Amino acid sequence: MPALVHWFTGGALAAFLALLTTTATLGFAWYRAAVTEQDSVASKATSLAATERVRQVKSLLGKASAATASIFKTEMTEPELTKAAEAWVNKTHALIVAAYGDGEGALFMDNSGYVFYTDGSEKSKIRNWVDGRSRRLTELIPRTDRVAVREDFDPNKFDF
Repeated sequence: MPALVHWFTGGALAAFLALLTTTATLGFAWYRAAVTEQDSVASKATSLAATERVRQVKSLLGKASAATASIFKTEMTEPELTKAAEAWVNKTHALIVAAYGDGEGALFMDNSGYVFYTDGSEKSKIRNWVDGRSRRLTELIPRTDRVAVREDFDPNKFDF
């Protein structure tokens, strides 16, 4: 075995420095790979949770849209019709605000850009009011894939 003095001179010194550099570089690369993998897993979990929230909201909005048929299916008196329409609009509005915020909620309640025809009766006015909300709802459903659902949204609070 060579004397200790020969281990740290010339080619032996260069080989030792290369070993230290490689070990440090490989150690850091291994650490960065582990951190990147951890970030990737966390990002994937967040993405899956967001996709699930979008699916749940879309399902609830579809059920809300289908629920308008039951409002006008049976013959109701004017007060009963008003009560049923207001109940549907309030539930749907609450769902939209919980999922997307006040901006989408305000848009849901807005009639801008729509033309309604009426015979002047109160039932016709109620039908037009529900029809306007239903139109906004059918415009929102295709956009749900592009609009972010709030992280605190709880689908268990809503049922149609």
